[in-house]
Amino acid sequence: MNDFLFSSYVIWGVFPYVALTLFFVVPFIRMVYRPFGMSTRASGIFHGQGILGLAAHFLHWGIFLAFFGHLAGLIGGMLGWGSWVGAFFWMATLGGLFAIVGSVIALVRRTLVPEMRAMSQPDDYIVHLFLIAILGVAIYQALGHRIWGVSFTAAPWFASLWRLSPQPELMASAPLLSKIHILLAFAFAAYFPFTKLIHAWTLPVNYLVRPYQVLRTTAKKFQNGWVLGCWEFKGVTDKSYMTYLTVGVVGVLVLIAFVLPSPKGDGLVQTANAAIATATEPKGPDSSQAQEVLEGYPLYVSQCARCHGLEGHGDGPGSKSPTFSAVPRNLTEGHFQFISTSNGIASSEDLRHAIVHGLTGSGMPGFAALSDRQIDSLVQTVEHLWKDRPTPGERITVPARPEPTLAMVKEGKELYAGMCSVCHGSTGAGDGVLQALRTDAAGRPVPTRNLRSEPLKGGSSDEQLYYRIAAGLPRNKDEWLMPSYANLGPDKIWSLITYLETEVFPQRQVARR
Repeated sequence: MNDFLFSSYVIWGVFPYVALTLFFVVPFIRMVYRPFGMSTRASGIFHGQGILGLAAHFLHWGIFLAFFGHLAGLIGGMLGWGSWVGAFFWMATLGGLFAIVGSVIALVRRTLVPEMRAMSQPDDYIVHLFLIAILGVAIYQALGHRIWGVSFTAAPWFASLWRLSPQPELMASAPLLSKIHILLAFAFAAYFPFTKLIHAWTLPVNYLVRPYQVLRTTAKKFQNGWVLGCWEFKGVTDKSYMTYLTVGVVGVLVLIAFVLPSPKGDGLVQTANAAIATATEPKGPDSSQAQEVLEGYPLYVSQCARCHGLEGHGDGPGSKSPTFSAVPRNLTEGHFQFISTSNGIASSEDLRHAIVHGLTGSGMPGFAALSDRQIDSLVQTVEHLWKDRPTPGERITVPARPEPTLAMVKEGKELYAGMCSVCHGSTGAGDGVLQALRTDAAGRPVPTRNLRSEPLKGGSSDEQLYYRIAAGLPRNKDEWLMPSYANLGPDKIWSLITYLETEVFPQRQVARR
């Protein structure tokens, strides 16, 4: 499901335009042709007025905080301003909690009070269910999964919509809950102008300074005709003019999309862009279009910073999510484990494989939706973040795999018992006698992989399995979590792989990638 949600151009490149068009255009049509239909259908005269006031305060102030929190998140995500993204988290979370409490109270009152049920229409219930779903998903992700900093990803994508050059691939790394939250929000925006919430468009221009009660005049009425001719453009009137609000909202979003600069890093943009200047992309846009595509360090901020941090220290706002089985890598130290070289130093090809395919089961997604040029730019950016990078050794050659035989399974079983069982256990369950002694470069415990049930982070293709055994898993440049067994030779390595696939790995694990 998650693959479909990030790979569909219709969902991330077309649907937002449909939703925004309905959100902005339908209110104008209703104002012109059905001006008296823009009502809240007020229910203050019915039982529970005190509860209604409480719900209204929670709901309206919550939406106010959430809106401006998201605005801060858009700006912070575009510019790579961590403090603004932090402000977005606190404002949006607090506002979301307020709004969901207010919506629940209002929904309960509408359900329990007989007069309210009698006057209610379907949209009265649907609106609250929409709000509860949108806010509930976001709050659960923020407080439960603690995957923070998604605005680094969503803001550039949202800006691409306003540039009329949508880049759906930027949503590739967004968590599933974030995608559901955003899609529900756009669906709600499309539904919004057909509900009583359209009264939000009737906010008087001078609302904050007008008297508490104003008698509206009938001297100026909306008439059929030119849309802009239907409004009295006076800032002192008590009438509400959607034109002002529309121009203001669109102006702010255009400012974010066009005027504010992209994220910058000391030397990162120049290095990454210079490194990919000659990159080719056979199936991608031409050179003129490529300039509109996010790449290099700005792309890193969009796709990677929420976990790995703006400077690559592994300290992004979402780095401590309990959904991760491993902490995000400190890219500046370069202790990459899934390598294919003879000296334990990750090559550009190793970095590219990790970026494209992700690390299964760790929390790091794959970025196959990005173009070759964008992947190249991410590799170059990561290499630039890697301080004092040693020279990678030669890439290990993977010979052709022989046809499996029973003799290979038997030999592999003997090899496993003699070399692997001390950590992975006699059955591959990760319960060997040395399994508790492994730590990473920062001293954190690294549980031994349960080969019977847990996915292999680096991949389960023939090539990747060969690399894991022949190259090992480096702890740092001088120590190893799992030693290299290249000295076994190709025949014994293939025998060991054949045994693992036949008697240890679950069948789902043998899927190739």
